Amino acid sequence: MTKSKIFISYLGIIFVIAISVFFFHNAPNEIAPVKDSSGMTYEFIHGQIKDTLSVDKDTGDKTFAVDILSGKEKGKTLPVLLSEINEFNIYQNGDVVSIYKYTNEKTGEVNYAVADFYRQNGLLNIFIIFCAITIMIAGKKGFTAIVSVILSIVLYYFMIIDPLKNGFSPIFLSFFFTVIITFLTVPLIHGFNKKSLSAIISIVVGFALSLGITYLFKHLAFLGNTPAEEFRTLKSIYPTINIEDILLASMFLGATGALIDTAISISSAIFEALHDSKKTFAQVYKIGMNVGKDVLASMTNTLLFAYLASALPFLVLLGIGSKDIAGDLMNMDFVALELVRTFIGGLSLVLIIPLVSVLSAYFLLRKSS
Repeated sequence: MTKSKIFISYLGIIFVIAISVFFFHNAPNEIAPVKDSSGMTYEFIHGQIKDTLSVDKDTGDKTFAVDILSGKEKGKTLPVLLSEINEFNIYQNGDVVSIYKYTNEKTGEVNYAVADFYRQNGLLNIFIIFCAITIMIAGKKGFTAIVSVILSIVLYYFMIIDPLKNGFSPIFLSFFFTVIITFLTVPLIHGFNKKSLSAIISIVVGFALSLGITYLFKHLAFLGNTPAEEFRTLKSIYPTINIEDILLASMFLGATGALIDTAISISSAIFEALHDSKKTFAQVYKIGMNVGKDVLASMTNTLLFAYLASALPFLVLLGIGSKDIAGDLMNMDFVALELVRTFIGGLSLVLIIPLVSVLSAYFLLRKSS
């Protein structure tokens, strides 16, 4: 594909994204939180611990002197409470912490409490290290991979999180987002070529299959609509939100990354290894299937470990206190949710392997004919 066609293709994708984001963002807000009759308002600020002012002998509560680094209080040193109930972290002088500020609008009283460590600076340092090593080792492709990650995060907010408050379907937003990301990032990393085309077609079809599997497995497993605490919290604060669609969208999104990786791995293996060889369609298809089967085993384990890792503290708690851990685990809603997510991703991978093998074989042989 010529550079002019590549430029026009990307311009078209960017235009679609811009129009979509504008439409999503400017739609009327249809989701409102439960009204707080207590007159309390809440916000987060952050600051750096300067010293420990006092420790309550009866309750164990600590009060820190904190130099405030954000908000209206920026530049001030304020007393900030660390409740003994919330003392899971060990804080020292010099630590930057996130502060929970709650204000009584009726009386004007303002209180501050340590919520957690402030992590933005640390995450930025990690990201810089990641970028430096990735570009050092992978060069140009490493740079495009980083750009792809940044684009995905930015678009995830503007195409899913932001439009949700305006009443758009989470399922539609998730599917639209994954398709746009696929068209945007796959050619960015792998170029505008038949390898990318075969992967993109397979991925989009795989998304549609994955969405259908998500609907089916959600009902087969009797997950309900709030199989984890975060879903219940969201529903309690925003009672008008469609929590079932949020659940389905979260399950669907969990499988999309694996689909993209698998399709690219198979397509790349076929085009890189066989571009100058004389193979029949059946031989090329078989090679793609063999690569896919190898990817499937490792990718399914990756999905399982990623999901179960988030549940590790509760699994340990259950394992210590339960006599029938297997039975109890199967009936835990959030454990069932993670297992269903794994099976959605695994079955989606199984279905996409022959598809991408067929398309890659077709485009490869068509290219060489």
